[in-house]
Amino acid sequence: MDSRPGDSRLSFRGVADTARTADMRIVDLAGETEPIREQAALLLVEHFDEPRGWPNLELARAAVEHVGGAEFMRGMLDGELLLGWVGGLPEYDGRVFELHSLVVRREHRRRGLGRALVAAFEAEAASRGALTVTLGTDDDSGMTSLSCVDLCRDIPRHIAQVRDLGRGHPLLFYQRLGHVVTGVLPDANGRGRPDIYMSKAMQR
Repeated sequence: MDSRPGDSRLSFRGVADTARTADMRIVDLAGETEPIREQAALLLVEHFDEPRGWPNLELARAAVEHVGGAEFMRGMLDGELLLGWVGGLPEYDGRVFELHSLVVRREHRRRGLGRALVAAFEAEAASRGALTVTLGTDDDSGMTSLSCVDLCRDIPRHIAQVRDLGRGHPLLFYQRLGHVVTGVLPDANGRGRPDIYMSKAMQR
């Protein structure tokens, strides 16, 4: 399948029929207007829930510029409204791409938009030679079994037995898309608040 941004087959992969509009499309945010890129920063502040979002617009703008300048950003537009976006950063000479970050407006969630954006990210990463994609998803509010425990006593066991504690941590979403937990950084966000690393192999 052609993975170029804006390809309607890719844009609507996994999006619920009731969520689609004639103006909905996936675009390369690097080529979009400043107001749309400003929306990307606003989404990080106002619509990034777990882990918690960026504390202010200045830091969010810097994050958008970093991701856009380092490699690629794909956004889901409905007319001039940015519904969500995802970024990709190369690691290990491009053999690995990090998903950084994924955000969708709250009122447009659970309609397949996040799934479509991840598919766009994976297609673009694969087209650039990625063998693996990876991401970090923090648990800074006690949503998984990896929080509030001494992970260093037995990290392999804690990873093998990881579970959501009932509040819907994002790791569940990524697990449904084929990602597996490949590591954890204890206390990354404070004592008992780890960063969880997940990865997925691209098609062999």
